[in-house]
Amino acid sequence: MRLTIIGFFLLTSCIFSIEEPVFIDVHKKVVFPKHYIVYKTKHTINLDGKPEEEDWQNASFTEPFIDIEGIKVPQYKTQVKMLWDDQYLYLYAEMEEPHIWGDITNHDAIIFYNNDFEVFIDPTDDTYNYTEIEVNALNTTWDLRLDKPYRFGGKANDYYEIEGLKTAVEIAGTINDPSDMDQYWAVEMAIPLEVILQKKRKKVKGPQAGDYWRVNFSRVQWEHSIDSGGYSRKKVDGKLLPEYNWVWSNQGAINMHCPERWGYIEFTDNELTHKKSPIEIENLLTKQVAYALLEQIRLGAHQKMLDNKVGQTQKIQSIHLKDEIFEAKFVKTYSGFEIYIYNQTLEKEFVINEMGRFKSLQ
Repeated sequence: MRLTIIGFFLLTSCIFSIEEPVFIDVHKKVVFPKHYIVYKTKHTINLDGKPEEEDWQNASFTEPFIDIEGIKVPQYKTQVKMLWDDQYLYLYAEMEEPHIWGDITNHDAIIFYNNDFEVFIDPTDDTYNYTEIEVNALNTTWDLRLDKPYRFGGKANDYYEIEGLKTAVEIAGTINDPSDMDQYWAVEMAIPLEVILQKKRKKVKGPQAGDYWRVNFSRVQWEHSIDSGGYSRKKVDGKLLPEYNWVWSNQGAINMHCPERWGYIEFTDNELTHKKSPIEIENLLTKQVAYALLEQIRLGAHQKMLDNKVGQTQKIQSIHLKDEIFEAKFVKTYSGFEIYIYNQTLEKEFVINEMGRFKSLQ
């Protein structure tokens, strides 16, 4: 007979259990990702930074971006819309901006030292081997891939190139001219699907209808100074003021490299004239609870649990969230730790390890 998580809890508690359950409050740590349906276009998209095609006109914008901490309304409006076809994920981002400027012109330079627009993509929703694209108002780009998040020891591959990536920028105003006021700048992208999906073990050229990817967008915005007729990042007492980060889906922290907090985009074969309702992401709430527990134990207020002896288990008080009930237990292992989670409401069992590997045990 299969050993359930509850059975596992009872078995291990007889030998290695720490009797007193620990209370880990994840209610303010669980992030609820936004969801955007990407409709399929059968028409040619002319990549010029202008959304003049009929499908672009009919595509819906996302909600306006929010501050990365989710608590402040940005000074300027930012919105994105998306389409796809058999080759590309198309993206159009429009950013209000009275002073459009940029001075970075070398590809793969650190683009966020200028105001920029950034795209983050994890097509397998496992937080590993994800792609980042940055572009400034001069249409200078930086594309890179990370093997895992920085806080888990991830390394960025700056030599990674998205072969076939296309970008265009439209300036509604005049760039690098402090004498006037501008309206906005916009980025249009064609991101080759097959290249992004190269991380899959089998050859996949593109998503299928009903597939979903973890995606988020960030707008980096610096306060500026005008000196000798030019722009630069503003300093006070010789120190740069920190940048603003404005995002589509709430990150809950000043860190874009938390892929488990990104939003979801869903691909549909429907054309824009045939709207559909979002699909339900399987086991989403359990996954978000698991990552919130992981964060609290590995990097947050409950790091003392890492001092437990190998083989010890420690029960976590029941978690009630959005009409679902979770039982969880921390297990110290030779390599790190595991958190076993039983969703009582769905009667499903899961585990996540210290490196964020989340899986179902059924």
